[in-house]
Amino acid sequence: MGTLVKVIGWLLLLSWSLNSIAFTLNGVASYEHLRKEFYIAALYLKKTSSDASVILASNQSKRMVLKVTASRWSPRRWSAMWQNDIAINNPYSTDDELSHQLLIFSGFLQDPLIKGDEVIIEYVPTIGTRIFINNVKVIQSPISQLFNYLVNVWIGDLPPNGGFKNRILTVASDETHLELLKNMESVTYDKSRSEIIKSWIQFTKDQEIARVKALKDKEKKERQAREKEEARELALAKKENKKLEDKALALAKKKSKERERLAAKKKKEAIAAKTYAAPKKKPKRKALPKKKKIASKKSDNTKKSKSEILSEKKYYQNLYHWELTREVRKAISYPAWAKKFGQSGEVVFNFNVNRQGKVSNLLGANEDVSKILVTEVKNNILAIVPLILPPDALTGNSWNFSFSYLFDPEISNQSYVKKPTKPKSLSGNGKISNAQYHKTLSQYLDKVNLTISSVIEYPLWSKDLKQKGLVEIEITIGADGFVKSSNDIKLSRHKRLNKAVREAIKKSQPLPPIPDQLKLNTATLTIKHTFE
Repeated sequence: MGTLVKVIGWLLLLSWSLNSIAFTLNGVASYEHLRKEFYIAALYLKKTSSDASVILASNQSKRMVLKVTASRWSPRRWSAMWQNDIAINNPYSTDDELSHQLLIFSGFLQDPLIKGDEVIIEYVPTIGTRIFINNVKVIQSPISQLFNYLVNVWIGDLPPNGGFKNRILTVASDETHLELLKNMESVTYDKSRSEIIKSWIQFTKDQEIARVKALKDKEKKERQAREKEEARELALAKKENKKLEDKALALAKKKSKERERLAAKKKKEAIAAKTYAAPKKKPKRKALPKKKKIASKKSDNTKKSKSEILSEKKYYQNLYHWELTREVRKAISYPAWAKKFGQSGEVVFNFNVNRQGKVSNLLGANEDVSKILVTEVKNNILAIVPLILPPDALTGNSWNFSFSYLFDPEISNQSYVKKPTKPKSLSGNGKISNAQYHKTLSQYLDKVNLTISSVIEYPLWSKDLKQKGLVEIEITIGADGFVKSSNDIKLSRHKRLNKAVREAIKKSQPLPPIPDQLKLNTATLTIKHTFE
């Protein structure tokens, strides 16, 4: 009976008003990560609800309370946990201000949180979203979505675990619930912690001042560049119109002269007598030599040595690994949330592939890398590898490979992976016919052209302004499918259109490798695209 009275007392206390806003406890749960409890979470609403969509849509006051139970919660782990949970439970936001506030929240800590620290996140219709740590206000934003993006970590599609979400959405009466309430009530912070939090405020303000200044400088530069570009395009348009006018005038003069010339010719022909001249005999063309069939040597069927067999196996295994690396890298994209949060790092995985392309034992020591980045690489390995079967000539039933991918906002290309060189025992001396050679080369160049053309996008801004033009860029491709050099053959007068083609060439890499039978180190072709 005494315990029940205490529990009722805790419920009343937890349901009591804070800052004159009356809330009712909606649910309480324990947040664990890697089997370690970090905090006890409680959600308070004006009117309780077990429907996540109703909570998100509500315009009434709402509050999230976190009481830290871990002895130490480092800034790095705080940032990684929140950024990952925000990203997997919310759609990517193009709202720069919302993204900025989420970035501040996930990166605010200057020192570790300790047991007893309290974080309160609340939404008030007349104010917006406010965030307190140990009763010190660290964030205030008029954006209501800021609260929803954070509460969705608890009630979204991928909460810490199913039990967590269920407890946050329902006030239970079991022993676990009572124990959580008791633990939550017993966890309190020392007032000295509030002073420490206050010391972080100035640091954040300085960061904000620097950010606003950098943003204004960036906007100024972009505006100046835009104005300069518009002035340049206007000048070019005027120049083009002048050229067209001059051309039309010159054409009119030319037609006038042509009419005068024809009239004079007719007059002359009417006066002059007609004469006939026999046509000159054309010399006979020399007969072309008959096509010769190029002789080809029969394949060498002599028995191969053990070293040749081993080198061939190694070649096919390296070739398979090379192809897997190319295709998986091509499929990976920098997750938008990770890029927004400034996350970077190298993700490394080791895995086994069998002859059917099935991946197993996918392992990697990536604890220090963002979970968002690790998941992006892992998902693409599992999705792409089964689509690429090993060469028939590769002996064995399964093979171990490693794969790495570096996420860095400053680096767009991955480290170069050279295509394995075919051993002499497989090279052979056989030649293909001239016709077959040109057919293979033509098919390869068409394939490259199609690959790049399918990536070219018409810039929306240019399309709205009805900017048109032909862009021709010559590229030289290495045997491995990477562009070694490019040369502008013909550019449009619109920079954005030229840039769109250049970016498509860049995004398409690696391109299909040059077929071995061509025996070429490089291949050159011109990419032509007309925007109209």
